[in-house]
Amino acid sequence: APFLRERPRGLGLLQMPTGMTDERSGPFFPNLYMAGDKAGEKPISVPDVHLPGQSTVFSGRSAFNPFTHAVAATFNEDLVDSWGSGFAVNGVNNFNLGVNRHFDQYADMPFARNDGLYQPFLTAFTVGAEYDFKKIKETSGHFDLPIPGINELFDFDGRFMVKGNGNGILNSAMEFPLTLSDPNERAPYTFKYLNFMADRHMQYGHVVPNVNLFLVDKDKIVRRLKENRLNPTMIG
Repeated sequence: APFLRERPRGLGLLQMPTGMTDERSGPFFPNLYMAGDKAGEKPISVPDVHLPGQSTVFSGRSAFNPFTHAVAATFNEDLVDSWGSGFAVNGVNNFNLGVNRHFDQYADMPFARNDGLYQPFLTAFTVGAEYDFKKIKETSGHFDLPIPGINELFDFDGRFMVKGNGNGILNSAMEFPLTLSDPNERAPYTFKYLNFMADRHMQYGHVVPNVNLFLVDKDKIVRRLKENRLNPTMIG
């Protein structure tokens, strides 16, 4: 707000209008950031992969779910600054590992956590771009107007910020004192405009449980059923 009496001076009168340095790029995998992979609130149908527009949730472990088929495909466009698209599939044996032969060893691996970047049973792809042609423009000002004869100052604060030339966000505020005797008694005015309808978000996902993706031997499945340990969803 422009009427903060003790405003921080790190950027002078200007503020960080989005609240962060860059709200567009999100991690595709942990610590792997991709342009246009913008974080959102859409649900994740393939765990441990972040696609544009989805929420960013990582377990920090390698996914190993041989009995669930999951697919996700997304397209996410922010009209004023970025776009991104991608897909993810769970249950693809990328390295032709002997899952059937070594199923028990994979399911019972002793370690419980890694960095989440090693995902031999997930296939994912994303592409996107960010464009920043004067994405955010802001003007902010403050002036003190001396009033002759009464030894008082009339001070005025104002701020005007637009994103996408006003097509995305328009945020303005101003304030001035109501009385000269008490400069802390202010008259604040604000106006905000947000256009979110122009953005396009398309999300597809499906989850099919109870499928034998890696053709695991049925005797091994029955043995683990007896032990109540059939479906280890992650290595470790």
